[in-house]
Amino acid sequence: MTYPTQHVHTQPQVASPKPARFGALAWSAVILGIVGVVCSWVIILNILTSIAASVGIVLGVIALFGTRKVLAAIGVVLCVLAITFTVLASQAAVKEIDKALDGTTNQGQVGVAGETAKQNATAETPTWGKRYTWANGLAVDVAAPVACTPGQFSAPPNITRAVKFKITVTNGTNAPFETALMSIADDAQFNGQKAAKIFDSSGGCDSTFDSATVLPGKTYTFEVAYSVGAQPGEMQLVFEPTFNSDKAAFVGQA
Repeated sequence: MTYPTQHVHTQPQVASPKPARFGALAWSAVILGIVGVVCSWVIILNILTSIAASVGIVLGVIALFGTRKVLAAIGVVLCVLAITFTVLASQAAVKEIDKALDGTTNQGQVGVAGETAKQNATAETPTWGKRYTWANGLAVDVAAPVACTPGQFSAPPNITRAVKFKITVTNGTNAPFETALMSIADDAQFNGQKAAKIFDSSGGCDSTFDSATVLPGKTYTFEVAYSVGAQPGEMQLVFEPTFNSDKAAFVGQA
């Protein structure tokens, strides 16, 4: 006696999903690229963003050989943009710092001493008897130098020849001006060399400059003397009313 054979039905096996190759690297590149782009304009984070973006480029290039090629390519592009923006931000910051440190020279208006500068006056190098006016209305006049005789205890010692300048500051702004903020011809040159300012309490070459408050519409006049060479030559006096303002460079014979 035979029994019928029972057929056993088996369920077909479902193939397990193939794991993504280098997927984590692709996502890492994208994240680092986003962080780099967003933070690239923050100057204090420039170094960190450039390092992160560089690492992201390496990870993204490796991930290009995996299964998430599009995602990896996006990460690489973002990281490259991050480095580019970081470089641009750094260059802009350097330019601003250089501008702040160096300032500009003779960007104001030059006119006749004692007169209001014309609005259409062109920028030029002022000289003795001229007035230099900054954009805010502050102005400085420098009269032609006159010879002076230093006293016995003047400094520096062994002065060959001394000249004195009368300088007038006119406050054409709408606020009081403190002369202590101004660089009063500390940058002085004679024939391409630094000209020393004379300190003379017993002779005719003493400086009369002192810290003062110049009210709007008022003037402040003082004198400054310098030690120069035996023969006449070119003299340069530079004035800067406040830090980061343009400089007024007066040039003439002395």
